[in-house]
Amino acid sequence: MARTGPPAYAWDWFARQRLLWREVRSRLAVASSPAAARYAAVDERTEVLALLRVDYLRDDLVRGTVNAVVAEYAFLGRTDARFAELGLTSAPRGMRWWWTALTGEEVDQRTGQRTGQRTGADTSTSPPPDGEQPTGQASQLSLDELAEQDVRLAMDDVHEGYGG
Repeated sequence: MARTGPPAYAWDWFARQRLLWREVRSRLAVASSPAAARYAAVDERTEVLALLRVDYLRDDLVRGTVNAVVAEYAFLGRTDARFAELGLTSAPRGMRWWWTALTGEEVDQRTGQRTGQRTGADTSTSPPPDGEQPTGQASQLSLDELAEQDVRLAMDDVHEGYGG
């Protein structure tokens, strides 16, 4: 994380959280660092995010402030618990990335559970034989499976398709 920084989807999630980026900007604007004047001079989301994305990699104060704000506001300071205990049933991918970066706990994208604790899901990567569904997965609806409709009855309801 420190070498490459957050991926684009994590920054996208962060950028959509107005409370987060505004709090980070406020804290950095009053900090006693060379970056304080730059953060005090910007107020728009695009300007703040542009600075954060660059400074996150090279400035420990910025990285620490961003991480602290995400931990405090997004996770309510509960980074000592497990992700499943937060009660987030369908957390966005960007939010899950920040959780992993802050805690080191890998979170499964589909279930929100820790990796390796899946419940009955088929983890094989090879496709199932023709006609069989993989265990633990719902079948995909396809147009071939729809019952054939009697077009005459459907058209009678709307007078040959022109309404009534």
